[in-house]
Amino acid sequence: MSSKKVVITGIGIISSLGHNKKENLEQMKKGQSGIDKIQRFNTDKFISKIGAEIKKYNPKDYFTQKEIDEYDRCAQYAMISIKEALDESGVLNYTSSSKIGLALGTCNGGVNSLEEQGTIESLDQKQTKKYPFFNQSDHVAQYFQLGGPVNTINTACAASGNAIGFGFDMIRKGYADVMIAGGSDSMSLSVYAGFNALRALNSDPCSPYSNAFGLSLGEGAAFVVLETIESALSRNATIYAEVCGYGLSSDAYHETAPHPQGLGIKNAIECAIKQASIETKDIDYINTHGTGTKANDSAELKGLEQVFGIERLKQIPISSSKAYFGHNLGAAAAIEYVTTLLAMKENLLPATINFQEKRDGCEKAYIITNEMKEQKTNYFLCNNSAFGGHNASIVSKNWVDQEDRMHQTAISLQSTNDNVYIVGIGNCTTLSKENQHSLIEYLIDIGQSSQELDFNLKDYDSSLYERRMNSLAQYSIGAANEALKNTNTEFPLRSEDIGLIYGTSRGSLQSSEKYFQSILQKGPEFASSIYFPDMVLNSVAGKISKKLNLQGFSSSISTGGSDGLFSAIYGFEVIKNNIHSYCLVGAGDEHSNLSSQIDHALGLDKSIYRISEGSSFLMLSNQIDRGTSFAEITGAGLTFGADASSLIRAVHMALDHSNSKIEDIDFIFYNSNGLPGDMSIYENMFKELNTKNTVLKHCFNAKEYLESTSSLNHLYAAAELLSGQVGNIDAVNHYFNQDVTKFTKGLIVSTSINGNNSAVVVSKIG
Repeated sequence: MSSKKVVITGIGIISSLGHNKKENLEQMKKGQSGIDKIQRFNTDKFISKIGAEIKKYNPKDYFTQKEIDEYDRCAQYAMISIKEALDESGVLNYTSSSKIGLALGTCNGGVNSLEEQGTIESLDQKQTKKYPFFNQSDHVAQYFQLGGPVNTINTACAASGNAIGFGFDMIRKGYADVMIAGGSDSMSLSVYAGFNALRALNSDPCSPYSNAFGLSLGEGAAFVVLETIESALSRNATIYAEVCGYGLSSDAYHETAPHPQGLGIKNAIECAIKQASIETKDIDYINTHGTGTKANDSAELKGLEQVFGIERLKQIPISSSKAYFGHNLGAAAAIEYVTTLLAMKENLLPATINFQEKRDGCEKAYIITNEMKEQKTNYFLCNNSAFGGHNASIVSKNWVDQEDRMHQTAISLQSTNDNVYIVGIGNCTTLSKENQHSLIEYLIDIGQSSQELDFNLKDYDSSLYERRMNSLAQYSIGAANEALKNTNTEFPLRSEDIGLIYGTSRGSLQSSEKYFQSILQKGPEFASSIYFPDMVLNSVAGKISKKLNLQGFSSSISTGGSDGLFSAIYGFEVIKNNIHSYCLVGAGDEHSNLSSQIDHALGLDKSIYRISEGSSFLMLSNQIDRGTSFAEITGAGLTFGADASSLIRAVHMALDHSNSKIEDIDFIFYNSNGLPGDMSIYENMFKELNTKNTVLKHCFNAKEYLESTSSLNHLYAAAELLSGQVGNIDAVNHYFNQDVTKFTKGLIVSTSINGNNSAVVVSKIG
């Protein structure tokens, strides 16, 4: 089967330079910067007083009072820019909203709704409900009544680049007809205080590669509408560019500093160029991450030199747009990407403004300084990097020749039909149990579980532990390491050839509590530089990569209840795309006082299940050892909507992708959060699916419920069951009152508290 070519037909943006596309481009052409004195909070005790805030923003210009109360500023910015993109695209007039999905990248999520309370004790339930990162995407999807895949990418400053890549995948692989992709972040006192603690801020407006070090924080949102080229041409839509390929990677180096030789950015660029099926000589322009800090700018240029060679790089114009917009964190990649597209439409390239003199190490680079450059551009590259070591690169083709449009559809990338197997499993829950030999045995054990897990990474493997490491990182590193050790290969796996997809709804709230306390007790100027880096949700994925030296394709996501299974589906597509032969997929949860308050705000404390903590991982591969591999994933489905019909759409999508029928299914493992509404959705799903009476239907969460991990645990249990590698199979047969060894095909289903639906078909290896 051939993959679909994906193009951009709509753009929306709100930033410090303007509230729409026109205002932003006009200011860029004038060489204006949106960086100015911070108005939203007091900066007297910080090393910098400036930032790139959105000017004259009044939510009442866009939303009703009810909507203002319901949506955090991060979600508001996203909605404003998405509306502009959808209006320009006109795609809503041609496509059912059930076929339109959303990928939203964010670094801060709803942090404003938490920090504005001035405490982390006895929190206001309504305000706190807006904080979890996944709610930003879910609220946007509900606002526009979207029914396609909805994903919050939390890879910090690379998040919205990752989001555009994910949207690209969803269309090419048939999960959606249209994807809205980009990022949003709002200015935050606690985040500003964290960068101040790291001494990363510039007291003057930043100018990357220039002789003044330091970054300027910004805020805003930008989104693109992605669809197939056939769809765009059929309705004569405006086409900005074709997304040709993207790459993700991990530095596996440090929580806040880039790899000094730019290894991660090199790997991401090479991945993007390979997927785009072009050569390095084809790239005409590079929009760099270019934060303005000494470490980042130098590392990025070294990474570029490794890809293009020193002489070729001297010929490619590069620039950093952060001198216009500041560093927009999770929205940075999208804002820089869409404004590059806007400039190219007029045969211009963004400049690095505020520029004075090249700093040491940047002398050889061809930097566009102070004034935009006139140039007709064909292929271009956009790069972004992040705390936690995540990198994202996008290769796109500028849509120049409007008259030769029909010929653009002639070539289509070929997708692979490789099988995807579960070849390794690992969790941190059963490691400390004496009587259970597998996760499924643990889950069916009627013994009561504890809310807090008895697992210590230092005791498990002291070489993987670090001082002050939060529980979530400990659980996740332990589980990932078990899955890695459990993978049987005839050769050692190379670190750059293993992908990692990690799901976490909340990140480490233990670390967040400690960081917020440092501000509340001492003042923002004394914010903890130790705990600040763990405020970003992708920090755990970064720690896993660092400790296990994983340098391949890497992402971290949030869905609010289907995180683990969603991660498995993303990893499934990584393998199908031949990006890697191996990909670790996992999820983790951690208990804390703040997490309990969020449970209360979301209503999860009313669940009939005990809320617990832990982590599980699976290793996926297109390589198989029939003696040790567990099961095969044959299809997947992703939809959005808090009702049975939306969940059933995900099920049918998974069945279609696996060339299966519901009559072929022997068992259905479903992940419920134990709330009445959630259980009702599953009951209605079973009625409408009309499965045969012999189909086993089971939810394992009576033992315990883990918001991010339980959905993956159901796939984990299915893999164990189908593999025949369960230690006490008689106990499992007795529990289900039937011979499970005869099962050959199962369906794993999960829905989140807001209706983020995932389905996977898993089969016995024949």
